[in-house]
Amino acid sequence: MRYILTHDRTRVIQAISEAPDGHTVEIKAPSRSDEQNRLYWAELGKLADKHGHTPSLWHSYFKTRFLGEHTVQVADKIVWVQPSTTKLTKAEFAEYVEQVFAWIAENVE
Repeated sequence: MRYILTHDRTRVIQAISEAPDGHTVEIKAPSRSDEQNRLYWAELGKLADKHGHTPSLWHSYFKTRFLGEHTVQVADKIVWVQPSTTKLTKAEFAEYVEQVFAWIAENVE
């Protein structure tokens, strides 16, 4: 079950009180919105149209630039891993998009 909290939390409280032992309850901030995502990808599309490469390549560039990357050892290899923007909260994604748009405004004619 999954509930989005609103001012009326009675269903959530009821579901928690009726849940069998061993179940987990997770409360987390809302993830990025579809509207945020559409705006972001539309801007990457414009950037790609003007300056080449694909929106996906620009997306990878900006993730590395603003979210960083890290290494993980898999068997005998070191693998570079970029974070996923799908894991960002709505607020974190808004901050990320602001950084991307500021970079575009400063670096692209």
